[in-house]
Amino acid sequence: MDKIKSDIKSMLTPKRYKHILGVEEVAIELASRYGANIEKVRKAALLHDCSKQFTITKMRELCDCDETLKNYGHLGELIHGFAGSVYAKMKFGITDQEILDAIRYHTIGRRDMSLVEKITYLADAIEPNRDYADVEHIRHLAFENIDMAILHEADRKIEYLIKREAVIHPNTVDMRNWLLAKVKRGEI
Repeated sequence: MDKIKSDIKSMLTPKRYKHILGVEEVAIELASRYGANIEKVRKAALLHDCSKQFTITKMRELCDCDETLKNYGHLGELIHGFAGSVYAKMKFGITDQEILDAIRYHTIGRRDMSLVEKITYLADAIEPNRDYADVEHIRHLAFENIDMAILHEADRKIEYLIKREAVIHPNTVDMRNWLLAKVKRGEI
């Protein structure tokens, strides 16, 4: 873990590294609350933005190394999760698919996320340096019902992206609708 932290610190700006440490802190707290594997959660949290400061060209090149990701080059900055999963595998030797998926989907989410994926997704959104409307409510919800917190965060994210006229990845919409359907069926 120390080697990962050291390497990540040297790759990122101080502001991005501070964000990473905030995500790690919240992820560990959520892992303790929900009984997730803390080592997996820490690795995913520390590596979730490992490619964030690469150029879009570099991120596309990384995605081209993985047959399943070759069609994601059009996503702009959203590609960093996909590229990060490839980079984490190449640079840090991460082979655990749950950790790689947590890195891959930490921004856009997806239906049927594992607990490690949910924690990484949510920790990224609510770490202590985040400051947006409703963040305190979502932080509170995160420790009561992780799925409801993700649903509220997805609603907020979609609304924000619509106002910015930004691309919304279909996974985010699908995840939100899947969670909403579970709420309506009384499963959450």
